[in-house]
Amino acid sequence: MKKVITCVDQNALAPAVRDYGIYVAKTLGAELVFIHVVEIPELGENFYGLAAGGIVLGENDILANSYGSPTLGGVDAEKDHEEAEAMLDEYICAATAAGVKASKIIKDGDFIDVIAEYKDEAEIFVLGIKGSNNEDVGFNASVLIKELHVPSLLVNKEFSPINSVLIAFDGTDAAKRTLEFIKSSKLLASAHKHVLHINAGAAEGERMLDLAREILGTQNATFKYIQAEVPADEIIKYRRANNLDLIATGAFTKGFFKKLFLGSVSEDILHNALVPVLVLS
Repeated sequence: MKKVITCVDQNALAPAVRDYGIYVAKTLGAELVFIHVVEIPELGENFYGLAAGGIVLGENDILANSYGSPTLGGVDAEKDHEEAEAMLDEYICAATAAGVKASKIIKDGDFIDVIAEYKDEAEIFVLGIKGSNNEDVGFNASVLIKELHVPSLLVNKEFSPINSVLIAFDGTDAAKRTLEFIKSSKLLASAHKHVLHINAGAAEGERMLDLAREILGTQNATFKYIQAEVPADEIIKYRRANNLDLIATGAFTKGFFKKLFLGSVSEDILHNALVPVLVLS
């Protein structure tokens, strides 16, 4: 049985990540695994170099994003382990009370390396967008999505049920896979789907929406295109105007997710979307 791998840290988002993990596991009928990674940095604070396929990293990208680092998090590893044990035991109790089978894993090491050990078991990853120091974890999330090719739910708010979803569709293979996942997965079976195509003329916009209808079907779905210069801004505006519960997109789809993690608007999108983001690669 595939599992919902939920990555939790000792920060303000942890209860929300827990609750979304429980919700996803219950909806999918899957086992829930809570993972806490005690990241121990091996690099100095002033290191700048190459990693992850040539991405240049600075201290804000790799060090400040540590999950419970004994050096940067201000607590020693032993204390972190003790606190994590207590936290995850509470989370397992919450999952059990909700009728979800749950287990826990606590490991030392690099976040991505540890999570990668479980990619073949994972149906979906659930994680927050901030680490223990309230720094953005966009780097960890982007590498996880790009390298592990497992659907990932990025949590940025307290839990609420997912009754509606906005799907950013640009016609790419990643966008098509996103629609196929949403059509086949029990996670969003009852949610109303809003498929949004941006930055095209009327004829091209209708062609894209026809393609989306062909993949997804039209039941419990709305299809719309918008002409705009900045797709990411329109996604946020549409989501807010329609009070939707989730944004779903393929990883690095042009005009949105490539900018979300690799461009200058990453922090703006994650903070202003105000709802979780489901990413499929």
